[in-house]
Amino acid sequence: MMLYTVILVVLVGIIVGVCYFSSGSFSREYNRMADLYRELSMFYTRMRESRSNAQNYFYNMTDEDLSRYYSSMGAAAKSLDTIMELVDDDYLWFRFRILGNMMESCGERFEEIRRGSNIRLGNTGNYQYLIYIFELTDGTQREYYSYLVDYTKVRQLVLRNSWWRLNLVVSVIVAGIFLAALVFSVNSSRWVTRPINSIVSNIQKIKKGEYDLSKVKDSGPEFSVLGEAFDDMANSIRANIQNIETNARLRHQLLEAENENLRMNELLIGSELKILQDQMNPHFLFNTLGMISQIAVMEHANQAAELMDITTNLLRYSLDKSNRMSTLYEELECVRNYLHIQQLRFGDRISFELKIDDDLPNVMLPGMMLQPLIENAVLHGVNEMLNGAVVAVSASRKNNLLCLAVEDNGRGMSGEKLEELLNGDFYPLENSTLDNSISGNSNPRVHIGILNAKKRIEMLYGNSTTFHVESTEDVGTLISISILCDEIPGLPGGGGYVHSNGC
Repeated sequence: MMLYTVILVVLVGIIVGVCYFSSGSFSREYNRMADLYRELSMFYTRMRESRSNAQNYFYNMTDEDLSRYYSSMGAAAKSLDTIMELVDDDYLWFRFRILGNMMESCGERFEEIRRGSNIRLGNTGNYQYLIYIFELTDGTQREYYSYLVDYTKVRQLVLRNSWWRLNLVVSVIVAGIFLAALVFSVNSSRWVTRPINSIVSNIQKIKKGEYDLSKVKDSGPEFSVLGEAFDDMANSIRANIQNIETNARLRHQLLEAENENLRMNELLIGSELKILQDQMNPHFLFNTLGMISQIAVMEHANQAAELMDITTNLLRYSLDKSNRMSTLYEELECVRNYLHIQQLRFGDRISFELKIDDDLPNVMLPGMMLQPLIENAVLHGVNEMLNGAVVAVSASRKNNLLCLAVEDNGRGMSGEKLEELLNGDFYPLENSTLDNSISGNSNPRVHIGILNAKKRIEMLYGNSTTFHVESTEDVGTLISISILCDEIPGLPGGGGYVHSNGC
């Protein structure tokens, strides 16, 4: 009953509000039209007074007549401004703007005559033209009244349409009141039966083991108490079942954790065994290479002994630094050993160049970063060249940039292939003879050296480094790495941006 009363009061309030708003709108529209007619009449009256005051001033030349003229012209201008504020039609506003221009022309002509004359001007041409403009302005009265009449008809049509819309809204609201009455009567008949049906439905759910009970609608204190009792009972049963399920789940997780611990122990034992085996294999290899080097010295094979020592140092460095951090000097020493081995192997077929500036900062670098780039230059760049092949490695410092470069004059690659390489779309090598001879692996491997070096240096220095690759088919490939010295760990400074063409 209270809900129905509230709905009824709201709908009646809407009707009263709509009627009040509409009546206010109609009243404001009527007052606006009346103000338009009144202000237009006052405008023409003030303009006639202004003409008379102008005539009196030019005949009498007194300050009193001049003051009356200015007063009447100001009143006319004020009336015209009020008209233009009330008009909301563009065409009518434009017409009244023309009327304002005519009034301004009268004022300007009056001021020209008054400033340029020291005698009475009863018969001068300027004076006659001024009177003509005043009369011409006064002659537009009928025309502008007709404009207002047409505008009034249009506004009457708008008001009539608004009236019909108001009647429609009121009719809809009245229909809403009748609909609310119908809904109220239907709900009243179900007011008592609904909570009973809800309680019966909840009993059936509990019997089936379902505890998500529907809420019993309050229709009296008795049903409210009964519904709360059912809710408490269902919540207690559900809480007990959840506790049982939680305990079972915890026991299951405990068993899984124990099994995981056993599995981890087995893996740990296996890992420790593998570590011991991995430690023994390199140790055995280094001892074997050392023994071969000593035998070579004893047999006066000094070049073979030197090659064995360089190979031992290179392998030891690759095992120690392959997945760890190194320094620039250690990397360059690794490059020097690698180039020495390759020079002995290829002889005059490939020329290896190493250019290192003095006083380079011994910065941190990912271990074994430069060697794969040189290997790629040999394997993919100049491997097929019979003579004139050059692989150049340089390390220099330009201003605040540390520049590392690996360049070859080999076959290069197309832009599409280079983009695939840098995007991670690896491709198998067609000719892996050189790589197989070094690694002892007969299977072709994937060309990942460049992308691997790029990711590792970017992970270490972030935005303070650039990794740039230029390659042209049948011309060669240039890989340049620029590191901003201000951002190098262990060096003073901080901040900056590395341009891709800094080196």
